[in-house]
Amino acid sequence: MDKNRLWVIGALLVIGAIVGLGWLLGISPKLSEVRLAEADRDTTLAQNAASELQVLALKKQFENIDELTDDLSAIQLAVPSSAEIPALIDEFNAIAAGSQVVISAFRQNDAQAFDPALLVVAAPTAAAPPSAPTSEATPSPAPSEAADAATEAATAAGAVPAAGVDPRLTPANFIAIPLSITVTGRYDSVLDFVSGIQHGRRLVLINALSTVPTVDVAVVSGTVTGTITALVYVLLDPNTETQTAQ
Repeated sequence: MDKNRLWVIGALLVIGAIVGLGWLLGISPKLSEVRLAEADRDTTLAQNAASELQVLALKKQFENIDELTDDLSAIQLAVPSSAEIPALIDEFNAIAAGSQVVISAFRQNDAQAFDPALLVVAAPTAAAPPSAPTSEATPSPAPSEAADAATEAATAAGAVPAAGVDPRLTPANFIAIPLSITVTGRYDSVLDFVSGIQHGRRLVLINALSTVPTVDVAVVSGTVTGTITALVYVLLDPNTETQTAQ
């Protein structure tokens, strides 16, 4: 009887050992694999759902691709990849003609890397005789050269980007060209000219406007001479720079 009991106990121990080893070596790893597979499935489903949302968003944007292209073209005209001063002068001349003022002086100062705290426009020392400006404006250094010089100066001064400025606009790619424009005409016409260049094709930031009565007896009474200091911008194309370097 005792011998049979020992056999039963031994058999139970062997069975328990087999079950335990089976769990450790067979079932438990498989359950872990199942859990990992379920986690991978959940992750894949979440990624697929996010991808579907992105695809839907892209499809919706593509429906307005023509409108977006038009917006891009308008922005590229407002902030071109080069100075395009002759075209700018032509635009100013057209606005002046429509506003019934005469542009008597136009000055383009050296291009500077974008930094609102450092951009200062020098007013002309003397007004030139009334005449339409031509494309023979005072030449300025290439925007890329001005960017390098101003970037070094800004870095040495510890300048930091102004609040609200897109971080993608840096002194290396966003250039400001200071301008000074002198016009002659009636006061309201001068204001019309200022409004015209503010709402023209090219992005123009007016810094200051000053007017003084015109003392020339040959002009109509009530005529004023207005001096406008402003900035126009250039957004350098990195692809063009890369191709030029190569």
